[in-house]
Amino acid sequence: MTNNRTTYQSSITTQIWVATSVTSTFTATTTTTP
Repeated sequence: MTNNRTTYQSSITTQIWVATSVTSTFTATTTTTP
């Protein structure tokens, strides 16, 4: 149960990190491109 829960939390953290990275890249691209 603990192991499963840790994996679940890691998955959420990874998704948030990926979403933040994508958003940052998208914002940077949009800002750079006139």
